[in-house]
Amino acid sequence: MLTPLDIDNKSFKKTKLGGYDINDVEDFLVQVMEDYEFLYKQNSELKDKVNTMQESVKYYKSIEEGINKTIENAQSEAENIKETAQRDAEYIKRDAELESKTRLEDLKDEIKKAEAELEEKRKQMQIYKIRVSSMLQAQLNIINEDRDV
Repeated sequence: MLTPLDIDNKSFKKTKLGGYDINDVEDFLVQVMEDYEFLYKQNSELKDKVNTMQESVKYYKSIEEGINKTIENAQSEAENIKETAQRDAEYIKRDAELESKTRLEDLKDEIKKAEAELEEKRKQMQIYKIRVSSMLQAQLNIINEDRDV
């Protein structure tokens, strides 16, 4: 294959009239044309390969961008789910605490009512004892009065 240096250093035989030998020039041009065609085809093929590779790179970059966006979306969605779960857990905890406080207050009220009823029953029992004791004392007084008579 000809190099640029070969072309530059090429010398043609001179004819008797001082010009170049036509056959020598034409042979050289044929050789230059063949090499040029070969290089042109190779260049064209390489350009096609480069274009194909650039398209492949674009395709894979678009896939990469899609994957990155998918990952970002998944991370964002996971974060949203986590935040929602934490909020829900807080609501459930607050509701449970409020319900337990309410239930505790209800139980305290029931205990106070039961204690008040117990105290009322004790008072009634005390009054009953006093009445029975008074009745028995009155009966004893009547019996003792009858003995004295």
